[in-house]
Amino acid sequence: MIEFKKYSGAGNTFLMVNNLESQIDVNGEIVVDLISMEGNENFDGVIFVEPSSIADYKMNYYNKDGTGDALCGNGLRCTARYIRDEKICDNDIVLLEGVGKIFDCRFTEDGEISVGFPPPDKVKFNFKLKVHFAEWWQLVSASYVNVGSPHVIVFIDDIEKPKVSGLDEIPIDEWGRNLRMHKDFMPEGANAHFVRVVDAEKGEMEIRSFERGVEGETMACGTGSLSSAVAAYAVKGVKLPVKLKTRSGEVLTVEFSVVENMIRGLRLKGKAERI
Repeated sequence: MIEFKKYSGAGNTFLMVNNLESQIDVNGEIVVDLISMEGNENFDGVIFVEPSSIADYKMNYYNKDGTGDALCGNGLRCTARYIRDEKICDNDIVLLEGVGKIFDCRFTEDGEISVGFPPPDKVKFNFKLKVHFAEWWQLVSASYVNVGSPHVIVFIDDIEKPKVSGLDEIPIDEWGRNLRMHKDFMPEGANAHFVRVVDAEKGEMEIRSFERGVEGETMACGTGSLSSAVAAYAVKGVKLPVKLKTRSGEVLTVEFSVVENMIRGLRLKGKAERI
């Protein structure tokens, strides 16, 4: 029987498993079995905390459908919190390995956790994407940002048919899947995000996310929030730091600077707690 603890990062939920002794031969089947247990059906994924040769610890993250080799921003914060809760390490800064990269997780004075990320691997802003929303085909302005996982972002004021004024009007299962499975992003597909800029001068936004592997809406997406903040800064002139209200109602904060057209100091800050 595999022991696990339950954690939430801004509403993104995970089963946390201590695999520091490498006693578990991790695979997708184990993940699906854990998620299918009574009470676990609505969790977004499973995180195995493992030894690392390049960092303090490794976050081995699997989506709920058993697909692995994925990066999860909220999962990094939950992993750092789990390590502290389990008294594995009490350092204020923990270095975590994820998808072959190193992420520094810092416990802040307000009780939240700030995670540093490398610059995006690829960005493409404000391009036209042919999509099917409701009964209309249209060319909508979209942005693509890859911060270790691929994300496509659509600002709702760029949707022409039908016009939408708020995120509650978005049929996320239908429209999110249309973006996530869009032929232009295949074969891997992309996580899909709909964003409303609330106040560009104050850096305030709202976001809804449809995630690969979960194949549905999640209450928050860390790397999606990072990607949406980068796109909002570039396309909509949203001021830094960017504060994104997620579907759970919790706020994720994204900070970075731009030096010679290069993103520097990219960080994601928010809550992580045992549930």
